[in-house]
Amino acid sequence: MDTTENTTMNENEQKQEEQQVLIEAAEKLKQAAIDAQTAMSEGKGVLKLEKPIRAGGEDVNELPYDFTALTGMEYADAMDADPNSANLFRITSRQALNLFAMAAAKETRKADKRDILERIGTSDALKGIQLASLFFNISTKAGNLRISKK
Repeated sequence: MDTTENTTMNENEQKQEEQQVLIEAAEKLKQAAIDAQTAMSEGKGVLKLEKPIRAGGEDVNELPYDFTALTGMEYADAMDADPNSANLFRITSRQALNLFAMAAAKETRKADKRDILERIGTSDALKGIQLASLFFNISTKAGNLRISKK
């Protein structure tokens, strides 16, 4: 076997290894997307914080949340967090952040709603707002399907 054939074999093996790495990465991304979709459809999941918050003398690195565990009064309190909101069909960022903080506080023993609201970093707050807004919209649409016109 000459060096040209040997080099070609090494290049082919390297390409196969690279393809395998790409396939594995794509599978991980696909599973992450499925997990995220499942979490959104169930209204619960875990937000891994980019910047930990300090609560109860400890660092909190992730916030489990469950929007479905909230009571009607807790939901109403979150909606009342923005007195300037006048649109019943749209959730404001302030309302969404309060809704997320309530859902996370119910699932997190170390941090309460105030800890989360006052200490959460910008990028983590943005994700919490997105999660709450999506839950609000999905729940509204699902609720409309349960209303009978009889």
